Amino acid sequence: MNIPTTYAATVTVPLPDDDVIKEVTEAYFGGTYQPDATLNVVKMFAGTGAHFPGVIDTVNAIFGPEGINPKHRQMCMMRVAKDFDAPYEWQVHSTIGRNVGLTEDEIAAIASDGPVTGIDSAYVLLGRAVDEFASAHTLTDETLGELLSTFGEDWTRKYIFSITYFIFMGLWLNGCRVPLETTDKIGGRDTNPAGTSAAPVSTSP
Repeated sequence: MNIPTTYAATVTVPLPDDDVIKEVTEAYFGGTYQPDATLNVVKMFAGTGAHFPGVIDTVNAIFGPEGINPKHRQMCMMRVAKDFDAPYEWQVHSTIGRNVGLTEDEIAAIASDGPVTGIDSAYVLLGRAVDEFASAHTLTDETLGELLSTFGEDWTRKYIFSITYFIFMGLWLNGCRVPLETTDKIGGRDTNPAGTSAAPVSTSP
């Protein structure tokens, strides 16, 4: 079992200056930028300017009440991180995975060098779907059929969207070489940690 922990590359895209991050995040979140609490991925996305709101809106939807099962969500993100050797994605989402209740046995299965096996059948199916996207860039009829029979049409759309979005994230994180976190910015959070980017606006007089 090889868990992605470091980048092999040495050339990186620098994080934006704090004044850039502050302007973008405060405009979106409507609060005060908190550099010590803001994930490096959010800081890097702030450097995309006009793309920032759309990206965070999508993340909020995936992590929101109408998103996919939280354990399944984290399982898929971690399997993407494994398949695409994405250390930042693994670092953040394995932590959130534990926070939402994934066991160490489940995490070990997700990080397996071979197919995901030996855990709940839904995890095995989702692991296979991630692996097929990683290797063949699409799903086999068998896997898609099982997704439809397991989750139904509407949720299958959401699962496929979520997995492919996680793949985008893994590629983007790897492409920019978003630096790994050196402090705990996740804590006990089991939802989208991007919201810690800004403190709420005070309503006191």
